Amino acid sequence: MVHLLRSPSTAKTAKGTFRRDVNQFISSSWWDEKSINANEDVTLVLTLQITSSHMREESLVQNLLAMADSNIFLWSGQPSVLLIHIDSTEANQGGEMNELAKTLQFIKEKFETDQKEPASDQTLHLKNSLVAIVDSKKPAVSRKALMNMAIHAAPTRWIVSGLDLERGLVLSQEASYFAARGAKVYADLPGHVFVIPQFASKRDDTRRNSDSEANPVPEGRVLYSGVGNDLLPTIRTKQSMTSNIAEYDCSRCSNAVIDDGAGAGAGEELTDDGSESRRLLEESSSKRSVEEQIEDLWWDLSVADVYGTAGGFRSSLDLIAKIHDRIEVSLMSLLDRIEDHLEYLRYFDKSPILLIDRLGPLKEMMTLDLVSEVEEFGGSRCFNLLRLAQLATVGYKVTVLPGAFAASYPKTRAALCTDSITKQTRYCDCDITSESTIREILIDEVKRPGKIAVLLNELDSRINSVIR
Repeated sequence: MVHLLRSPSTAKTAKGTFRRDVNQFISSSWWDEKSINANEDVTLVLTLQITSSHMREESLVQNLLAMADSNIFLWSGQPSVLLIHIDSTEANQGGEMNELAKTLQFIKEKFETDQKEPASDQTLHLKNSLVAIVDSKKPAVSRKALMNMAIHAAPTRWIVSGLDLERGLVLSQEASYFAARGAKVYADLPGHVFVIPQFASKRDDTRRNSDSEANPVPEGRVLYSGVGNDLLPTIRTKQSMTSNIAEYDCSRCSNAVIDDGAGAGAGEELTDDGSESRRLLEESSSKRSVEEQIEDLWWDLSVADVYGTAGGFRSSLDLIAKIHDRIEVSLMSLLDRIEDHLEYLRYFDKSPILLIDRLGPLKEMMTLDLVSEVEEFGGSRCFNLLRLAQLATVGYKVTVLPGAFAASYPKTRAALCTDSITKQTRYCDCDITSESTIREILIDEVKRPGKIAVLLNELDSRINSVIR
C-alpha cells in the first residue's frame, strides 16, 4: 500500500492511498508544471527502507529521516522523489502506541504537507518534493523495486538515482548544480548516463559550521552537510576519502552458502566484513577497467573542471574518448558470463549513483520501459552493476559527472551505526535462495539488450516503409 504524504501539486486530489497499480503513482497531477522544467530540471530519486530493527530506536529512525531530508535540502529546490518503505508486520499489536505508529508519526511530522499552514523555513526546501510511504507485511522488499517505483514517479527527463541513504551517504554541496548543468549541455545529445562516485570520508568537514550564515539551517532541523568540491585536491592528496565504503558499514554481512544439491557446505553461514567481496572484485580483470578507470577519469576531469587546470590529466581529447570507449567495452564485457566477469558483476558492493537521460540513443527510447532495475535481484550485493552494463550495451554513452560526488562521514555513520545495529549481522547476497533461479534470470537479462536492438530495428523498418 502506498500513502502519499507530500506533492508539489496544490490539488487536493494529490493526497491519497493507492494499492498495487504502479501506473497510478505516475500521475502528472501530482506535480506543479509551473515550477518544474521537465527538460532541464533533474529529479533526485531517493529510497529509504526502515526495518523493525530500526524502529526499536527512535533516534535512529529520526536520523535516517534526517539523512533523506539533508539530501533533498542539498538538491537546491530541484524536483525530488522520496519513497519510504516500512515494515508493518507488527501493525496490529495492541497496547500503547507501538513502534510502527511512532515511526509513521515521525515521518509525517517531517514530510507531510499541512494544507492549513503555509510553507515555513522547515519545509521550504520540500516545495518540489514528492514523498510517499510504502508499507508491507514483509520485513524486507527489493531496493531495486523501490527504485523503479520512485523513478517512474519522476516528472523530468533527467534523473539521479542510486544514493544509498542507509549507508549515510550525503551528496556534495554542488551536486545539484553540476547535474543541472549536465542536463542543459547534453539536452540535444540524448542517450547519456553519468556516473557519480561515492566515498567514505575519514573526517568531517571542519571548515564550516552547518548553521553558519553561509549555509543556513532551519531552527531545530537536523541536517548533514556534504563537503564542497573546493577540497578535491586535498581529498585526493591526503587520501582522506576511500572508495571502499563497505569497510565502514555498520554491520557485517552474514551470507549463507547456497547449494542446490546436497553437497558439502550446504546451509553453512559465513560472516563477511566486506573484505571477501572486495577480494572477489580485486581478483576480477574488470576492476581496473570499470571501477578504477571511472574514478580516475572523474578525479582528473573534476580537478580540471573546478579549477580550470589540467590536474593529473594532461592528455588529448582523443585519449579521453579512448578511455570512455574502454569503460563502455568493459561494462559490456560483464554480460559475457565469463567467470571472473560474472563474479565482479554479482558482488559489486555499491549501488551506482547515476544521472540518466530518459531519452535513449536510438529513436529516443525510454529507458524506464526498456532498461530498468531487475527487481528480483534484491540484496545489497546482487548484480548492482547490471543496469549500467545493459545501458552501455544498448548504446548509451557512459561518462562521469565532474565535480559531483557522494560521501559518508564520521558524523553520518555515527548517527546510523548504533550499538544494537553494529552488533547485528545482515544478509547481503541475492535474496533469491536458488542459484539455478539466479542463473535463469541473469540469462534473460543478458539477452535483454539484444532483444531491444531487434525491437528497435523492426520499429525503424516499419516507420521507413510507411514513409516510402
